[in-house]
Amino acid sequence: MATLARTVVDDNPDIQAQRNQVRVAQARLEGAEAGYMPTIEANGSVQRREIDVRNGTRNDSKYTSGHVAVEARLRFFDGNRTYNSVEIAKAELAATEAGLDGTVSDTLLELLTSAADVHLNRKILQFSQMQSDAIGDQLRATSRKLEFSEATQTDEALARARLATSQASVLAATEELNVSGFRFRTVSGQSGTTAPALPALEELPSSLAEAQRIAAEEAPRLRAARLNAIAGKAGAQFALGALLPQLDAVGGYEYLTGGVANLFTGKLPDDRSSVYGGLELRVPIFLPKDHAEIRRARALRDQRIVQIEGAERTVAEEVASNWARWLSAKSTIVNAETAVAATEKAVAGLKTEAVGGNRTLTEVLDAQNSLLSAQVTLERARRNEFVARAAVLASIGRLDVDAIAEGRCCGSGAAPRPDGSPLGRPPASALGNPKPPVIASAVRSEDAKRPAATPPTNAADNGRAPAEDASVENASRPAASRLGRRMD
Repeated sequence: MATLARTVVDDNPDIQAQRNQVRVAQARLEGAEAGYMPTIEANGSVQRREIDVRNGTRNDSKYTSGHVAVEARLRFFDGNRTYNSVEIAKAELAATEAGLDGTVSDTLLELLTSAADVHLNRKILQFSQMQSDAIGDQLRATSRKLEFSEATQTDEALARARLATSQASVLAATEELNVSGFRFRTVSGQSGTTAPALPALEELPSSLAEAQRIAAEEAPRLRAARLNAIAGKAGAQFALGALLPQLDAVGGYEYLTGGVANLFTGKLPDDRSSVYGGLELRVPIFLPKDHAEIRRARALRDQRIVQIEGAERTVAEEVASNWARWLSAKSTIVNAETAVAATEKAVAGLKTEAVGGNRTLTEVLDAQNSLLSAQVTLERARRNEFVARAAVLASIGRLDVDAIAEGRCCGSGAAPRPDGSPLGRPPASALGNPKPPVIASAVRSEDAKRPAATPPTNAADNGRAPAEDASVENASRPAASRLGRRMD
């Protein structure tokens, strides 16, 4: 995931656009700093003129003139407009860089969230398929029992209804997986089927107060708001500088040629040149447009100052909300793990008791649905904990490629957890020897003492002792667990 994160940061269109915005701000700063440098410019002109000279000859009315000049100018004082323009450009560049950090953080958070959704929906689809397979086995077993009058048509109809519901859940899980895969592809540019394992992230601060303190200093949104306020203050000073005098040092060289003939001598003037230097002072007296610009700049400055408080509140709320989600997800994981373990044990016990008729088909199916719900809740809590942790890092300004480490987090691989038993089948630790999922009917025949027909066996039955088979088939009700034991 760390390699993919670096690739996304390099190639994501939103990040590239913000990176180009930084280049624009850098060029604007270079242009502002150029105001301290002297300017040198050259200009020239060549003209053919025809004028009416009274009491002159016709030749006096036509002539060619030329003019070439080179001028250097150095600004001594401009009302601090150059200084303030540089300050504006510096603040805007820093704000744009903070915006780039925020874009990178948001993009990485979107990448991690979409990858977590892919893994979550993949697990949900896996659980739903296992649920559907288990219910399908139960439906087939119920249909066989119906042939021996050990089950009712109601049992079979109930199993068929549960199977249809589980198949609909599989379709819904497949749809969600496709949607999350498309979202992951939009962010990463890769197919959702190749989503890597979730990475280990940087450690969070030790407390919410510490996270709030870090966010107040490093959150990209807050940094950008403060820098924009600095730019607004410098902009107000820049606009005010238009009312102050400007002093320039000017020097140059000028060359002239051609002109009107002298009426007394009849000769054209000789070519001439000049070198000049001096000071040029400009004093504004009445500039209504500049006064309006000053009012606009001050209003913009006040707006950006107020926006700092809004950004502080927003960042504080994001940090607190994400921190609360993270703590809630951690607590949910603990409770969900307990629920999954207990439900798996309960399903195993119900299946054992259902073989002898102490439990009904409805109870077993309800238990399997509870197990599916508990496992989905656990996986969703793990996803929420990972996403909330990434969101906390993003809100405090520390979610970047360095915060994403190589490795695997939260059991996010495509393979199921090694300690999780398949849905609808008891783990080996709960039962001494694995048995096929044979479910007794909810309504037994009145002749309960009649030996039940032996259901079809599979490879798992080969390890069962003959004595155990006899005890299951010939006893009216086998010994049940304490949960399902009847009171005499």
